[in-house]
Parts: sequence; structure tokens; C-alpha cells
Amino acid sequence: MKFNILSIEKVLPKNVISSETLDKIVNGSVGRIEKNTGVKFRYHASGNETIAEMGAAALQKALDKAHLQPKDIDLLIFAGGSFDYPVPHNSVLIKSKLTDDSVNFPCFDIDATCLSYLNALDIAHLYLQAGRYKKIAIVCSEIASKALTPSDEKIFGLFGDAAVATIIALAKTTETTGYTPQYVCFTNYPSGALYAYVPIGGAVDRGIHALPSELGYYFKMEGKNLIRLTVKHLDKFVSDIEKSVSIKITDYDHIITHQTSKYGNLYFIDKFKVPTNKVVETLSLYGNCISASIPLGLEILINNNTNIKNKQILLLGSGAGLSLGAIALKFD
Repeated sequence: MKFNILSIEKVLPKNVISSETLDKIVNGSVGRIEKNTGVKFRYHASGNETIAEMGAAALQKALDKAHLQPKDIDLLIFAGGSFDYPVPHNSVLIKSKLTDDSVNFPCFDIDATCLSYLNALDIAHLYLQAGRYKKIAIVCSEIASKALTPSDEKIFGLFGDAAVATIIALAKTTETTGYTPQYVCFTNYPSGALYAYVPIGGAVDRGIHALPSELGYYFKMEGKNLIRLTVKHLDKFVSDIEKSVSIKITDYDHIITHQTSKYGNLYFIDKFKVPTNKVVETLSLYGNCISASIPLGLEILINNNTNIKNKQILLLGSGAGLSLGAIALKFD
């Protein structure tokens, strides 16, 4: 079954942060953070910018681009790992900033951290194919910067904030354009369940007795262990994609990977001999934006006048847990 991306739009926070600025904050040598992370610039939300506000702004841009109103949406899915409040979920907050009770489409959240967009896209395809809904909005909005500490320089310099909204629908039978999902796969390796996490804030430790400076409030990542576990399973994961679609990884026209890190990007290109011009890189400009990284790459392809007609595009990434995910799309 064929689908159409009616629009995809991004919103970035107002503050552009260079790596040189972060070098000063951590009292490091100029150029060190960019050298280690591959990130030249990233965007950080200011004190009054929220996840819901950024997400709502991105969705409004997407609605305007598609010449739609909120009432034209049948379902809103928020896909991401950040949240303004533990309760309620982000999608209802985003909707509340766009419309009122007269517009009663349902909404819910999907949190698969960095793979949230791929999971939401897969679910949206199934809903549309089943005829449950006609137009679905997926919003990824991430503010990672508030969970970062200068005491962990490698993580502090890696992440950025961003929001991306995508509106998709079934392609009409009279339309010649659109895309067809060729392959979908998600897998999980639970030995890496706590290689990336925020210790304080959940039921295990609500932080009631913790000082505001407690490092448990900030994101922790065992980078080397995550890399080892990913590398251990990535070969088979990519091989399964190639066998299922009968396309070599190097034969895809465009590959949009989750921007895990400088090392992750370079490893993928080197290991699988993928031409660099086929891989959509956003790390240097935005940093790792969690769930927003993959749709940021897709937004670049679609909105920068890239010819994707008759192209094969692979969306590929990893998420905390450790999970791997991929969706292959064939555009007509």
C-alpha cells in the first residue's frame, strides 16, 4: 500500500550553541568538543521554551505547508523520549496549544527514545492501511539540553534540541507519487537495558531527598559498552535487511541514520563501504537530537529539493535499551 508525506517541517530553539562555547564552559581546549563529538553547532532551548511548544510550532508549520487545519487530522502521535511533565503525556499538551475541545481527534505518546519516530511511522502505516485513520501527524520534540551536565563532557557536547512534525496519509489511487514500505524490523538486546538512562525521576528514585545538584538527574551513557553491543549485532541486522529487500546496503539512494555519535557515523560508513554522499548527515549542524534526528534527515531530503522520485531510502537507527530499527521506503 502506498503512502504520502503531505508535509514535514522542523522547528529549532532560538539559541545556537557552538562547540567553542561549550569548550569554555568545561574549561577545555578550543576545538576539543567538536573533535570528539563531530558536532560544530547544536540548538539549546531557552528557559521558557518547552517540548510541547516546540512540537506545536512544528506541527502548525506542517499543517500550514499542507494547507490543513487541526480538524483535518485524525490522530496525533507524539514520538520521543523527552517530556515536560511525567503526566499528562506530550501529545495532549501539543494539541491543547493548537485547538480546543471542538476538535476531538485522539492522541497518544510513543517513547522508544531514539527509535520513537520509526516506531511511530510503522504504527501510523498500520493504522492508515487498516482504514482506521486518514491523516496522521507524528511529532518528535526533544529538549535534551536540560538533562546534560558539563561534568560529563562527551555527552554534554553531543546532544541538541529540535522538533519535527510529519503528516502522512494513504496515497490516493489517482496519485502517481508516494512511497511504499519495503521492509520494517525492530529488535532488542536487553543486556544493554541500562547502558543509557536517567537515574532520578521515576518510581525507583523520585529524587525526593536528592539535592538539585545531584548528578542522577542527568543523562548517563556507557558509550563504549553501547558501541560494543551495537557492533556485535549490527552486521546481522544489516544482512537481514539486504536479504529481505534484495538490495545491498550500498545500493540505497539515500540512507538516514540516527546520529548517535561521530564514531557511530564513521563506523557505519567504513564498515559497510557506503558512499558518504548517500548518507544524510545532520550531526555536525544539530547534534544528536534523540527521536528528532532521523526525521531531521528526512526533512532535509524532502524540503531541500532533493529528487527522491524512484529512489530507495533506508531509515536506520538504534535506541537506548539496546534496540535496533530500520524501515526501507521506495518512493515512486
